[in-house]
Amino acid sequence: MKSILSIILATGLLFSAPSAHAAVEDGTSISPQFIAPLMAWVENATSTRVPTQPHVVASMSRLKFAMGLEGVRQARSMAAYIPGQVVLNNLIWDEESVRSVSYLVHELVHHAQLFSKKQYPCPEAKEYEAYNLQNQWLAEHGEDPIVSASFIKAMAACPNGGA
Repeated sequence: MKSILSIILATGLLFSAPSAHAAVEDGTSISPQFIAPLMAWVENATSTRVPTQPHVVASMSRLKFAMGLEGVRQARSMAAYIPGQVVLNNLIWDEESVRSVSYLVHELVHHAQLFSKKQYPCPEAKEYEAYNLQNQWLAEHGEDPIVSASFIKAMAACPNGGA
């Protein structure tokens, strides 16, 4: 379980301060109908069949709880993946915002990785695919990358070279 929890990584750093008001109420569930086309995009991009969607909720309180779990990397996060569940920061969640939705795409990549037959040298290595696909999704929607290639390389580096 600890190794699974260690893959729960922040989708990215907080690049700008959230507004004083929540975009959605804490605890808001994101509908499966909204998630479905995003999950289909991730399945296509990862060549991985995902039999079930994760439960997705926008909740800063749940995000803070998830970030406090043992084995979870600490960061000023916008989202986290716990096997079968995506938790988004409700202070920035806006389904009309391409950038905001990109955080969900990143976490859906982690969900797909659970069903993938790909081998990763360490849990951190999964970030390479997640950030690159997040950037690809943003580019396809006319947005700049969320993070740089050097940031991705640093986030995807295995401790002790993967040993």
